[in-house]
Amino acid sequence: MSEEDAGLKEESPSREVETPVDPGIVAVASDSSRAASVDRRSSSMEPAGNLENQLVLLSVFYQGKPLKLPGTHDHIHKVVFRILKNVCGLWSGSYNTDVLGDWGQRQCSQKVAMEITTYAYECAVPRPADLNTYYKSFTSETYGETNLEQMASIIDELGIGSHDVFVDLGSGIGQLVCFTAAYAKCRKSVGIELSQIPANYAKNLGGHFKQLMAHFGKSHGRFEHHQGDFLNPKFKKLIVEEATVIFINNFAFAPDLMFRITNELLQDLKHGTRIVTTKPFGAHKKDITYRSTGDINSISDTRELTSLEYGVSWTAKQVKFWLTTMDHTKLIRYYEAERQKKLEPKSREGSDEVNEREKKTKKRKNGKESDGECSSSNTSQNGKKKDKKKKVAAGTAVFTASTGALFPPNYYK
Repeated sequence: MSEEDAGLKEESPSREVETPVDPGIVAVASDSSRAASVDRRSSSMEPAGNLENQLVLLSVFYQGKPLKLPGTHDHIHKVVFRILKNVCGLWSGSYNTDVLGDWGQRQCSQKVAMEITTYAYECAVPRPADLNTYYKSFTSETYGETNLEQMASIIDELGIGSHDVFVDLGSGIGQLVCFTAAYAKCRKSVGIELSQIPANYAKNLGGHFKQLMAHFGKSHGRFEHHQGDFLNPKFKKLIVEEATVIFINNFAFAPDLMFRITNELLQDLKHGTRIVTTKPFGAHKKDITYRSTGDINSISDTRELTSLEYGVSWTAKQVKFWLTTMDHTKLIRYYEAERQKKLEPKSREGSDEVNEREKKTKKRKNGKESDGECSSSNTSQNGKKKDKKKKVAAGTAVFTASTGALFPPNYYK
């Protein structure tokens, strides 16, 4: 090893390194002798092979891999320049994470995930404006991108993580799928795109993303890009049974497509599945009625998410994002409440009858008591009369029926 090489290797990583990578950044063109020297300096580099049309960057990051990019495209040179500029601002000949900051960690922060996804996007799509030519204007196929900042906000607000399966229906060139795999590290992130050309871009972007993540020594979740109609039955198991978070940029979707998505997919989603959209499927804060029991609102709840200014590419105005969460117990609760309402009048009737019977019984009792009181009062009155008669008979005069005369008591003595 030369003195120059030894000088660059000031500090070994604090963690155990299975395959040490000599720090340094090297751009390699068609010079075969230079390629051979690069191959000797990096024990982790795969055989360079034919490097005539390649740029190769050695990694300065822990467990980082060499990055090989096609060297015949101007837009690739710009990406490489940006990477070099970024890394040179971080690298000081040390693996110390205090120096490298977030870039020295295996897990991607929001900023790092955005940077790497942007590098992959710029490598895969030389002229982003050309993407609009592959879609029909003012139709459900109109192209539009959700910005990575907005996607990061959604991931944070929903708490998307390693336990989730993220599915992007109408994924375009697939940058949201890659970003979610890097930032949220989902168990699986899947994009399904109908148009062939954007789907080809997505696979190209995915290839660059993998290389860049390996170059910067970052881990990510599994991700896939598919070309096809997401309403095709071959994707139904993925969407209905596996997905826990579904993203649909349905801002420009026609009513007939919205109807098909609702009836062919959303109605069959499992309980707890979350759907993020730019146009709500369910009614916001709307109660269930008899007429709406067949509507998506009867088995879901919809609320507005945090929407960032300039969160999308197709307009400078703020576009609202909505979260619809499948809740199968909602309809059960509605029918139970309706059943209770039907039972309540009968229970009220029964209680009224009981009350009426109790009133009649009480009335009869009260009547008997009053009759008893009357008879007792009459008896007492009659007793008083008899006593009075007795008093009269023992009074001062006696009336004789024969003469009608009234004689004094001493008359009979």
